[in-house]
Amino acid sequence: MKTMATQLAALRARKKAADTSNPFEKLLPLLDPAVVNTPRAKAVWSKLSHRMVVWLTRTVSQFPWLNHLALAAVIYHDSGPVEPIQPILSLHSFLRWAIPVHYPNVALLNPVEAIIAYFGDPPQGRGDRTWSAYSAIQLHLQAYLQSLPSEERTQLTPFLLPTLVDTPRLAQLRAQIFYQTQAKRKEQSFAVVRDLHALVVMGRRRYQWLANLEAQVQQVVEQAKKREIALPVLIRCQDLDHRQELTFRVWDRLTWITTHLQDYHGDTLKKTSHRNWFFLQLVGTLPDTPWFLRAAELGALNRVKTLSPAARQYLRDCNVSLFQLQGGLIYPNQGIGQTLRRAREIAAGTPEDSRIFFCIEPLLAGAALGLFALVCLTQSGMRIGELLQITGDKACMKIGFFPTFDGQAESFAENPTKLFFWLLYPKGSTARQPYPVTPFMQEALTIWMHVHQRFCGPFIEVSPDHFYFTHHRRFPGKHQFVLQWNGRQILTHAIEACLNFLLLEHRCLDSQGKPIHLTAHLLRHGVAGYLRQQGVPLEEIAALLHQVNLIVTDYYSKPSPQDLFAQVGPFLTRLGEVAEIDPATLRTVGDIQKLGQEALKRFGVLRRIPGGTCAVFTACEVQFKCASCPAYIPDPIRREEVREKIANCVRTAEFLKRSGDFLQAEVQKTHARHWERIEKEMQALAALELMASPFETALKQFGVDNLDEVDDEWLLTLKQQPRLTPGGDFPHD
Repeated sequence: MKTMATQLAALRARKKAADTSNPFEKLLPLLDPAVVNTPRAKAVWSKLSHRMVVWLTRTVSQFPWLNHLALAAVIYHDSGPVEPIQPILSLHSFLRWAIPVHYPNVALLNPVEAIIAYFGDPPQGRGDRTWSAYSAIQLHLQAYLQSLPSEERTQLTPFLLPTLVDTPRLAQLRAQIFYQTQAKRKEQSFAVVRDLHALVVMGRRRYQWLANLEAQVQQVVEQAKKREIALPVLIRCQDLDHRQELTFRVWDRLTWITTHLQDYHGDTLKKTSHRNWFFLQLVGTLPDTPWFLRAAELGALNRVKTLSPAARQYLRDCNVSLFQLQGGLIYPNQGIGQTLRRAREIAAGTPEDSRIFFCIEPLLAGAALGLFALVCLTQSGMRIGELLQITGDKACMKIGFFPTFDGQAESFAENPTKLFFWLLYPKGSTARQPYPVTPFMQEALTIWMHVHQRFCGPFIEVSPDHFYFTHHRRFPGKHQFVLQWNGRQILTHAIEACLNFLLLEHRCLDSQGKPIHLTAHLLRHGVAGYLRQQGVPLEEIAALLHQVNLIVTDYYSKPSPQDLFAQVGPFLTRLGEVAEIDPATLRTVGDIQKLGQEALKRFGVLRRIPGGTCAVFTACEVQFKCASCPAYIPDPIRREEVREKIANCVRTAEFLKRSGDFLQAEVQKTHARHWERIEKEMQALAALELMASPFETALKQFGVDNLDEVDDEWLLTLKQQPRLTPGGDFPHD
């Protein structure tokens, strides 16, 4: 057995050595000698990223523009500060669309005409990305060629893309895409502001639930190692909402294969693994609040070569990118991923309770990283590039007097309280600036450090990534980055993947009801808008976000139309109420009586509606908004119905206001004011009926022949007395 293990280890070592060999040696024979021997580029071929070289060798080598893109990549890499993979990818997609469908070859390509057509109708972002990539590569190549002698420049001319010239039409399309992108981002940020508190609560609750479940699994693992129990073992826990009890069956790889030996090849048990992973199987049906269990059922969280169409569709519906991370975050290694995939296939055709299998340790690590990113981004509003700068050394972590902004003096003053803060490089700054660290950020940092200690050991000094870490020039050598995993720096795509996992199936929707793809930049907009909604001055928001231009801060924290209406709506409503008090807006009693008489002559009957009758007997033109209809005839005897309508509108408005629907709340308040106007008309009609017979006869019995002699104050008091309804108990007096 030892000999077999030694042979397998040697085989893995040879395979690893073959994978880490310089891949550009396979690329150079495919290129033209003029491109390979490009001046000052010979030393750059070996510095290209492994991903770039493999992509050029395997994907682009079958297309006629291989030399064009290879030359662009090496020149861009030599003169640019970042890896050119994204511009080269965009340019390759554009060339595949244009050639040979629209143009026979690269030499006959008209880039202006092609990019305008590539924008599409309506314009799409792919055209703008292509223009940016084409222009950037063209500028780098032009600057490089100007430094070469004419002979060498002539040798490289066949491998240059046709010149792109900016035109008014291209500028118009790019501006249209820019404003569309800004409008979409602000629309999404409005939703983030509305649900920011719910997102933070969701992230904290989900991590705690996963940590409690992992603690139960760890207890079972310790007992299994001591051979106190035999796997599989059932464990139970409550779901996220504490409405259902979930049951899981704990397996390890060896127990699963032994139990289902008839479904595996005979040599499966001989294949050793560097670690005996434990995984869970859900017993029973999928709960109402599945979180990641639906993704686990589809196989979207396992490291396999290809995802199923159902898993890809699920990620598209959730507006989440594929979880492309280092091994040990979100998904386990290749071996356990294949074991879980095979376990789902076996359970699908057997009486097993469920087909949902997952390994909990990578998910716990991903949730811890997602929680750390979520808390830091929402508590400080920092950029993700600043989050990547956090190190565990004295150059970053400080305890001291953090300055606060004094609005009256328009300067920073010393705070008498000592605080914990990080010294980081903001965007566009050459000096470190302090970022306050709240207790919630300290808690999230402690959780991440504990998880990293369990699975990877203590933090070590690692080299910054020169291609994807934009601040790598300020961090020469190795540093103890907090965001690291297995000895490598964690980058933006991995952080956002963990963030997406923690907030999977969130309820933050745009105006079309589609889920928003949450990014670090969108959370930064949400924090700015949330603080402005709470009344924080714009200068203090800019100081927190480390922004110099208040115009940018004003754009970040721009209130949504709903928030704006909620703030100014009450003042406009009061203005409308003042206008409605004008007696000229009320109908006269004679107008109401004339309306009823004409309706009786025309239809012979009046339709009964709340608080009165309707003078129209045809289809309702106001959709039964009776209070605002000119055909409404109030009946003073049925005044209680109108008062009930007013009370219902007021209660509904209060409920909608508490629910956050301020617009509909104002609509209900408007309905209440219309019914109040109807009540005023009822009072006028009641006063008129008091002046009619038999009231006139009663006054004559008291010697009052002329009604003009009646005291106005006494008559007004009499008008305000409540009238008796038919069937009521008349008082003795």
